[in-house]
Amino acid sequence: MSHTAKLYVYRRSWPLTDWCPDVQFCDFIHDNDIRDQVIFHFGTGEHHIVGRRNINLQPPNHVLAVTASKGEYSAYIKHIIDNPRTGNYYKVLFLDIYTLSERILPRFDVVTLFHLCEFYEKQSYRYAPLDDRGLIDLFISRLQPNGQILFYRDSIAAEEMLSIVNAYVDAGKLVFAQAYKELLVYRLP
Repeated sequence: MSHTAKLYVYRRSWPLTDWCPDVQFCDFIHDNDIRDQVIFHFGTGEHHIVGRRNINLQPPNHVLAVTASKGEYSAYIKHIIDNPRTGNYYKVLFLDIYTLSERILPRFDVVTLFHLCEFYEKQSYRYAPLDDRGLIDLFISRLQPNGQILFYRDSIAAEEMLSIVNAYVDAGKLVFAQAYKELLVYRLP
């Protein structure tokens, strides 16, 4: 891998919209009474609705989220400065998700991979050890035995994402658990 390749940075940041999977995820958390769990969240949006709504739960979940958007990360920093208690339960890392490793991640009860297949850039292979399949493998390895992995069926890369996820189901590595609005929930076999 090259040490000189430039980091993939997403040039935009996402505002809150009615169709945002993060809103559906917050509803999923509420409707399934998910509390005091460890959650990984791929993509934060500049709204950080997952962290903002999580702090109102009793007790809140422990959320580790990632973004490759400078605007979203700047919004997180501002929010934590203004609402420091949120930082106890909602942590955001600025990075290319394809650079994560098993050694640095805790075990998770819930994982969202809503943006699978949306951001992998072929030039990333010069520095990032993972691709989209590697990302699923990584989070399967870090999922608690009764944990859940959620995907967004209306993703802009839904066809490619579903092809990969269905291959994991066919291989017996994931089991479909339920559909919740536009979210697809899977578990370990």
